[in-house]
Amino acid sequence: MNKINENTPFVDGCESLGLTMLDFWKYQFSNIYDMQEYIAEFIVGKSLGIDEPTNRDGWTLWDINYGGKHIEIKETSYYHSWQDKYAGGRISAQRTFSIQPAYSDYKNPNSELKRQSDIYVFCLNIGTNAEESNPLEMSNWEFYVVPTDVINEYCNPTQKSISLGKVRKLAPPTKYKDLKDVIDSFCKE
Repeated sequence: MNKINENTPFVDGCESLGLTMLDFWKYQFSNIYDMQEYIAEFIVGKSLGIDEPTNRDGWTLWDINYGGKHIEIKETSYYHSWQDKYAGGRISAQRTFSIQPAYSDYKNPNSELKRQSDIYVFCLNIGTNAEESNPLEMSNWEFYVVPTDVINEYCNPTQKSISLGKVRKLAPPTKYKDLKDVIDSFCKE
């Protein structure tokens, strides 16, 4: 895959349109509060020293390969930018994460249906408004690292989601600076 950078131009034949990838990124992806799922995956990957994402197409069965393990990253937050416009700023009390099982070969419904990762990292942005929930500020995040075996013991094999309250019963919160060490401890098992 050819890498592009922020200065890569949009062209019409040989004629530059005066637009670059940076213009596109600003236009489409500048609301970081709507990108927290991707930011969480980036944060976890970078904490592990990973420079290239495993999950580029969205169809992979896990998000990160690391330490011989398959890691699934899930994100939720108290604040969403749409709340100000559509919910009068009210914050929903319920926070859930997807743990939906998948077929080992998504093209073959006869393949094994199970949670395909070895470890889940549940990422919670704890801020309750735009100022407090900046996803680029690591102190606004809590991470919960849970081996999939533990989830499978606690949850029905076909269960599609797990609440934040239940996740908190399965693992203590971890801060960004400790995230790699916690994940490494599960990779050694």
